[in-house]
Amino acid sequence: VNSLLVEHLPSRVVPIFCFKSYLRFNARNTSDAGYDAAYEPGALIWRSTDPNDPRVQDETKFGDNGEKPLAMTCLNFFSLFPGVAMPIIVSFSKTSYRTGKQLLSLARFCGGDMWSRAYQLGSTLQKNEQGTYYTLTIASLGASSESERRQAEAWWTMFSQNASELKVHEETEPGADLNV
Repeated sequence: VNSLLVEHLPSRVVPIFCFKSYLRFNARNTSDAGYDAAYEPGALIWRSTDPNDPRVQDETKFGDNGEKPLAMTCLNFFSLFPGVAMPIIVSFSKTSYRTGKQLLSLARFCGGDMWSRAYQLGSTLQKNEQGTYYTLTIASLGASSESERRQAEAWWTMFSQNASELKVHEETEPGADLNV
């Protein structure tokens, strides 16, 4: 689902380039670790694309006793969805972060430009003690089409130099993964 326009997207995706972003949301409960009374529960406290930002350095690492980081890391893929007129950023975080790393590995190890291959984006239902949620899945579809490669290269030329300035639309419920 395109979370900005709230419309279903095709499952075929052609990633063009990848960049990381880092986000810190306020805890939802005043008793939770990292709660900041200066912000509403669940509010975005800060966002960065700079891995050298001191907040990123301090708040994206696990604690000495295995405590979860206060901030999250997102793998963002600036992508082409065939039949969609504008590029879409597919963001992998939290429970889908491992899938984002899988996509990045597939794209890097297959050689050529990232957009030389297409993938099937899907979701799978997960359950744990905290509830039921969806995580993203990825599967290789092989080579992208000539028209996909042309469009992807054009968008890469237009947007890749300013990737740190791209804005990713975060869900209003930062703890929930998007239902695909």
